[in-house]
Amino acid sequence: MEGKGAALRTGLFVLAGIVVLIAMIFVLSGNAFRSGVEYESYFSESVQGLDIGSTVKFRGVTIGKVTDIGLVSAEYPPANPKDLVQPIYHQVVVRFRVDPRKLGPDSNFAGAIAHGLRVQVAPQGITGLAYLELSFVNPKTHPVQAVPWHARTLVIPSIPSTLTQVQDAVQTFLTNMSGVKFDSTVKLLTSMINTLNEEITTGDAHQAIANANALLGELKTQVGKADLPATTASIRNLADGRQTRDILTRLDQTSAALAQATSAMPKLLAQTQATIADANQTTANLNRQMIPILRNLDQASSNLNELSETLKNNPAVVLRGGPPPPQTPR
Repeated sequence: MEGKGAALRTGLFVLAGIVVLIAMIFVLSGNAFRSGVEYESYFSESVQGLDIGSTVKFRGVTIGKVTDIGLVSAEYPPANPKDLVQPIYHQVVVRFRVDPRKLGPDSNFAGAIAHGLRVQVAPQGITGLAYLELSFVNPKTHPVQAVPWHARTLVIPSIPSTLTQVQDAVQTFLTNMSGVKFDSTVKLLTSMINTLNEEITTGDAHQAIANANALLGELKTQVGKADLPATTASIRNLADGRQTRDILTRLDQTSAALAQATSAMPKLLAQTQATIADANQTTANLNRQMIPILRNLDQASSNLNELSETLKNNPAVVLRGGPPPPQTPR
C-alpha cells in the first residue's frame, strides 16, 4: 500500500507538471495557437534575425506571428533540376499567420496588395532580432513578382529592407565613382582656380574692373557738373512736341501695317508651299517622261556611232551589203 501511494503521488506530480508546461506554452506563444489566415512572402535577401514566432506588425501594431521559414528550392522545387540555378529559386519563403480580429471583419488582403501592400524585414532595435513589417508603397515602383509555381497560400509581395536599400545605393554610388579619375579632376579644378585668380588679380578681368571703376567715377563727375533740371525740362519739351507725336503716330501706323502683313504671311506661305508641291509634281512627271526619251536618244547615238565606225572601216558595205572577205597573208 505504501508503494502504491508513492507511485500515485509521483504520477500526479508528473501530470501536474505536464499541465503546467502546456499552460506555459499557451501563455508564451500568444497568437501562435489562435485561428488566423496564413500568408507567405518571398525574400531575395538575408532574413537574419527572423525566426519562427517573430511578430508581424502593421505600422507598429502586432497582427500575427511567423509560422515557418524555408527555402524556395525546397518548398517549390522546379520540374527541371537545371532551373535551380535561376535566381528566383534562391529566395527564402516566410509563412506567417495573421489574426483577422486585429484587422477587422472587412480585411481584404488581395485588394490591398493591388493598392501597394508589401512586407519587409525590419530590425528590432540593436538586439539583432527582426520582425515583419507590413506597409503600403507605390505599386508601380514595387510591382508584384511573378513566380513559376503555385503558392499554397496567398502571397504578399516583399520589398527590400531599409538596410538593403541603403547598401544597394552605396554600392551603386561606389560603382559609378570607380570610373571617375580623381587625379585629373583635381588637377583641372586647381588649374581653373589658378587661372581665375590670375585673371582677377592681374589679368583682363582686373583691367576691366579698373576701367569700370574709372568710368563710374567719370560719370559721377559729369553728373555732378551737369544741369539736371534744365536737361529734364528739355527732355519733357521734346517728348510733348509735335514732331514726337507725329513720329509716334507713324510708328503706330507702321505697327498696324506690319501686323496686317504678318497676319497675311501664313496664307502666303501656304500658297507658296502649294506652288512648290505642284512644281515638284510637275518636275517628277517631266522626269518620268524624259527618261524614256533620253534612253532612246542614247540608244540612237550608240547605233549612229556604230554605223559611223562601220562606214569608216568598210565604206563599200553600203553598196555590197556585207563585209569584205578576210585577207589571207601571203
